[in-house]
Amino acid sequence: MKNFRDNLLFLPLGGAGEIGMNCNLFHYNGKWIMIDLGIMFAESNDSPYELLMPDLEFLNDKKIKLDALILTHAHEDHIGAVPYLFDKIGKIPLYSTSFTASVLKRKFNAIKEDCYEIKILEYNKKIKIGDFEIEILALTHSIPEPNAIIIRTEKGNIFHTGDWKIDPTPLIGKPIDKTRLHEIKKEGIDVMICDSTNVFDEDPSGSENDVRKNLKEIFSHKKEGKIIITCFASNVARLDTILEVSNDFNRNCVLLGKSLLKIYESALENGYLDAHKNILKEKESQHIPDENLVLICTGSQGENGAALSRFINGENRYHKIKRHDTVMFSSRVIPGNEKKINELKAKIIKEEIQIIDHNNSKIHVSGHPSRKELKQMYEWINPRVLIPVHGEYQHLIEHKRFAEENGIPKSLIVENGDIVIMDKNLETHISKRVHSGKNVLKGNRVFSIEDKAISLLKFTNKEGEIFINLILNTENKMLSEPVIFCPTIFYDEEKINEIRNLISDNFSEISTSSYDDSILSEQIKSKVRNFIKKKIGLKPLTYVEIVRI
Repeated sequence: MKNFRDNLLFLPLGGAGEIGMNCNLFHYNGKWIMIDLGIMFAESNDSPYELLMPDLEFLNDKKIKLDALILTHAHEDHIGAVPYLFDKIGKIPLYSTSFTASVLKRKFNAIKEDCYEIKILEYNKKIKIGDFEIEILALTHSIPEPNAIIIRTEKGNIFHTGDWKIDPTPLIGKPIDKTRLHEIKKEGIDVMICDSTNVFDEDPSGSENDVRKNLKEIFSHKKEGKIIITCFASNVARLDTILEVSNDFNRNCVLLGKSLLKIYESALENGYLDAHKNILKEKESQHIPDENLVLICTGSQGENGAALSRFINGENRYHKIKRHDTVMFSSRVIPGNEKKINELKAKIIKEEIQIIDHNNSKIHVSGHPSRKELKQMYEWINPRVLIPVHGEYQHLIEHKRFAEENGIPKSLIVENGDIVIMDKNLETHISKRVHSGKNVLKGNRVFSIEDKAISLLKFTNKEGEIFINLILNTENKMLSEPVIFCPTIFYDEEKINEIRNLISDNFSEISTSSYDDSILSEQIKSKVRNFIKKKIGLKPLTYVEIVRI
């Protein structure tokens, strides 16, 4: 990397050639900053891991010390990996808006004991990080306080859009500041790095106000039964809409799902949603007639453990699905989740419950720009070069074609691991390629997706398996150390020895209270499973074989 010391560089490690797991590095004069550090959810409920995140081995390999991590907004695919990978990037300064900071603090607190200090960014106010001058600009999206990031250097100016859309009448936050965009355009933008998610859509994504009007129409005809509505937990404007419309039709609301409750807390902390008084706790809601009740659930992507799936499967303590109920999917399908969502909808249809979704009613608007909105952004910013990101390869190709068709002088297709030189006095081009990959979260540990333990999990139980063999005499004495085989959990001897020691240290007490080998086996299983759950967050299938000699 010494050859690039004076260059202005862009290096995506996630989110270029895929939707999700956004992670972008920028370099100038030997200094590095990162914009976003997100996750991608597993494509199937049967996947051996829960979520994926960027592999940051490049930073370790080159001994790169980041100067800052800046977050564009609070969606999981932009901030979800921060608590898991923060130690690996060296506890560097964190920058975000107030709402994003509130959401991130709760994520830190759920995983770690405390949260590192987050520096709050103000719109249209410039700050210096090394030789970078940074400014954030408010855009509109499906979450509060989304922002573009303007990066200014002597070698060129970059406009990084993050996720955005054009909402002329947003219900949370303000419309896009066109005056400020015009001022930025006059400065000159050398490279715009831009969201490509909806590049195949012709018409504008629409306003949250449109959803509110349509929900009012649906609620006005719904006289019987509960309304169960699922949406993205982070869509605070949608929560505002549902709460407002429910109140208009004399319905109380219940928030189901931890992520939804956490977002609600973050919203209140920042002055959003505090006007609504029709929210009940789950236990209180059991006494409310169905026709006066709305259940707002997590699980719009068909996730097994989410509130909607648990409700449909009869696992809610206070409410059951009934024939006169209506289930609404106020969300879009994230590519890769089609199978999970269709499986969940099949269960609902089997119960003869009405489903309302984007196929039969406009109860969701996208948070990403269509072609018309992209064209408008080109006119607002007029970049010299466009780099499409936040899309699969087909999206990037189409975005490149569309940009050039609409007067952008040059577009460049970039994938994860490509190092792009963006100096304004040079042609913007890919100089070389470095390692990029994926890490996965299993329990509370982060693995490379190529790790042996992960590959073995594909052929076994999702939580892993552990096999324990004990050789005892007739007087309950161990004749040798426990034999342990657990390659889908641990395959380094140090950790396996911890389990051996656990069994040996507790064996005398367990064996004394066990009347036969089946009880002894269950006691050991319980000890081992609890130990592994506490250690790494998994409860594997545990097999104990006792051999008497």
